[in-house]
Amino acid sequence: MGRHGGTVQRGRSASVLGVLGLAAVLGVGGWQAWERLGPGTTTTALTCTSPTAVRVTTTPAMRDAVEAAVRTVTSACATFTVTAEPATATARRFEAGGTGAPAAWLPDSRLLAEQVASGTQGLTVSAPVAVTPVVLAVPKGTRAPNPVRWGQTIVTEACRLPDPNTSTVGSVALMVGLAEIDAMPAAQRSAALSGVGGMLSRVVPEDTLLSVHAGQSDASLFPTTEQQVKAAAVADLTVRVPASATPPLEFPLVTSASSPKEPVAALARALTSTAGRKLLREAGFRTPDDLSPVVDGGPPAEALTATPSPEQVEAAQQMWAAIDRPTRLLTVIDTSGSMSNPSAVGGGSRIAVASRAASGAVQLLADHNAVGLWTFSTAQKGTRDWTELEPVARLGANDQRSKLSFALGSLGSRLGGDTGLYDTLDAAYASVLAGYDPQAVNLVAIFTDGVNDDTTGGLSLAALRADLAKRADADKPVTVLLIGMGGVDAKALAPVAAAVPRGGGGGGAVFVISTPQDIANVYVTMLLRRLPKG
Repeated sequence: MGRHGGTVQRGRSASVLGVLGLAAVLGVGGWQAWERLGPGTTTTALTCTSPTAVRVTTTPAMRDAVEAAVRTVTSACATFTVTAEPATATARRFEAGGTGAPAAWLPDSRLLAEQVASGTQGLTVSAPVAVTPVVLAVPKGTRAPNPVRWGQTIVTEACRLPDPNTSTVGSVALMVGLAEIDAMPAAQRSAALSGVGGMLSRVVPEDTLLSVHAGQSDASLFPTTEQQVKAAAVADLTVRVPASATPPLEFPLVTSASSPKEPVAALARALTSTAGRKLLREAGFRTPDDLSPVVDGGPPAEALTATPSPEQVEAAQQMWAAIDRPTRLLTVIDTSGSMSNPSAVGGGSRIAVASRAASGAVQLLADHNAVGLWTFSTAQKGTRDWTELEPVARLGANDQRSKLSFALGSLGSRLGGDTGLYDTLDAAYASVLAGYDPQAVNLVAIFTDGVNDDTTGGLSLAALRADLAKRADADKPVTVLLIGMGGVDAKALAPVAAAVPRGGGGGGAVFVISTPQDIANVYVTMLLRRLPKG
């Protein structure tokens, strides 16, 4: 498993075979003995004096099968070197102008291959030579949802997910799961998405799934392929087939105009011949002539679905990017006297609802996110309308979650005064700019039950707009989310949101809590930086 590739030369004469026969007598067997001499080894044969070097790159799961197929090639004067890496890594080689790209490529995604080919002149993508369905692995002692749906499964604490940035299995499960979640009715969608943030802490290297999480030390549910289950042969591991349509992994052969024609053609024949397809089946793959399951519980041939559309993939990638990218969030909560009034959505006072919504967001966001907390009303310290209770800091460091939880629990004792919204927004915007993190989404979330009512003076709306425009930096976009509750509606807050500069992708948005479900939607808004659809 630790090797990256092997070199196999084809088209040798009988004299070379005699050398390998001597090696076998000395206790080293066949072509494997030749591979152990290391990549780059060459020999000269009477019938093949100048073998063509052919590098074939595939995924770790397919490597052994490709090496076995290469050993059956006899018609080409070539030295084949088989290497393995995630398909996304090879795709970047082609996209970088072909530097370091192989002569032949067998990725585990036909869609990825076609996307690369569309932007790279001279690439040809064959029909898949093998496929393997994505299934849910269920180790002994774990319990899968019934029915199995990726949208419900990937957000559960018991599930581990291979990194979607490098794993096609992870990206397929994520793509289908997020699409299912996004299509749910509003209440179910928000509840499911409130568990999405925790996925980040459960993303693991793909090569640990069947060696660590299949019951060895951390028994967990996880998406994998039928082929990997067969190859690993882990005891007491069963598979479940999702009720949701799940695209299989497809392995086409990708070649370029500069690939050596005869050796590559010989490789294609080896993979698609009767013997080649037998090798692929033995390795756990399904082949075009035999799409039947290779493990107990594997999906029937008719359950394999078509390749997803580029639009589906792009939507999932954008959603994952929003989840994966850190958030630097300053939460600002109105503590004016009117926040003691009963909330229109139930659950106690307005301040209690705001505190609960902010607490939910803190619990939702993963450790690599940073969150701070301010309160505001009027004249909290002299003429200043705001107070910093906790500076913005990483949730996973220095007990920041507990500090925020304690501070949020104290808000009910801090009520009084009016609503110094404009001065506070101006100061919060400046504070986020001062501590700006270019690797994160920089966000201000202001909970308020009223429009600006600063009896001590302060900025007008025009002055606020002018101040924010002066501070704005297109290279440092800041998003301001105004969350109205109780006595204020979206129309009243819209001019305030419009005052926030939009350069570089920043800007203001309004969200109003008018039903209990809207509290959960606030979590989603903070996680994905978008308003949930209704």
